[in-house]
Amino acid sequence: MPPLVSVILPVYNQELYLAQTLDSVLAQDYPDFELLIHDDGSTDQSAAIIRRYAARDARIRASYGPNAGHAAVINELVALAQGEWCALLDADDLMLPERLRRQLAYHQTHPEVDASSCHSYYINKDGRRLSKQRYPGLLDPTDGPRARARGQYVQCAMTGLFMRRCVFEQSGGLDSRFWPSDDFEYFNRLVDQGYTLVIVPEILMEYRLHATAITMRQPLRTYDTIGYVMANLDHRQAGRPEVTFDSFMAVRNAQPWYTKLNRKRYNYAQLFFRNAGIDLMSGRRWRFGWQLAVSAVLAPLHLLLKIKRIAVK
Repeated sequence: MPPLVSVILPVYNQELYLAQTLDSVLAQDYPDFELLIHDDGSTDQSAAIIRRYAARDARIRASYGPNAGHAAVINELVALAQGEWCALLDADDLMLPERLRRQLAYHQTHPEVDASSCHSYYINKDGRRLSKQRYPGLLDPTDGPRARARGQYVQCAMTGLFMRRCVFEQSGGLDSRFWPSDDFEYFNRLVDQGYTLVIVPEILMEYRLHATAITMRQPLRTYDTIGYVMANLDHRQAGRPEVTFDSFMAVRNAQPWYTKLNRKRYNYAQLFFRNAGIDLMSGRRWRFGWQLAVSAVLAPLHLLLKIKRIAVK
């Protein structure tokens, strides 16, 4: 009999954290799962680590290939999965021991829900807990459609996604055009297609903050792709054709200098605010102070709104 849950784990150059991630999966207190793991052309020791673990545990189904990209690997692994449910995570993050059991139990008691995520602890490169990651909204199945009807966007943790395999396949899976914001595009597309997405109000993952993560290495590129995703989501809702990333950026680059300057100001304000938060959680108070000050100078209203949301939480 096939396992009820398939854990989906794409890997690319994560030798520093991969063993910890695998240990967290194999330590789940719900044992009826398979772990599908694919090394996406890593140039470090990730493949060797995978082979070592696969030789020790029959639940691991490992594969290896040239670099195809995050979205393509996840889509391929889900297509190979045997479980009714798929649990996704990133190769630098950690599952808490009860993650699979708690999310599966949620879906078994809420059969109307197609997909869920969860809250996380932020951890640093050494695994020390820094703070909590809690996305707002998506508390019940109606939150997503209501937000989209208001022209808003939904977001949750991709590393905590737990969903019916058939829904992932029927919804079209991840779209590599939107990397590294393909998760953001997928959550909103999922809701727009009529599927239900919620956030289980429990901390079930540990999300690692480290310098080699794509969102840390290329934050401005990430902001551009988020804008690109939003543009195409808006186009779909309005019944207009989608645009390519190049054409989207060409329109942006043709805008007046003051529009581009204002967008850059806002993006840097977000960047400094994010870095200030990481510094505060890491105990680097002097860095926290000056980064927060720069964010306040660049976008004071943005800072006040951020602080207000944090205070409400």
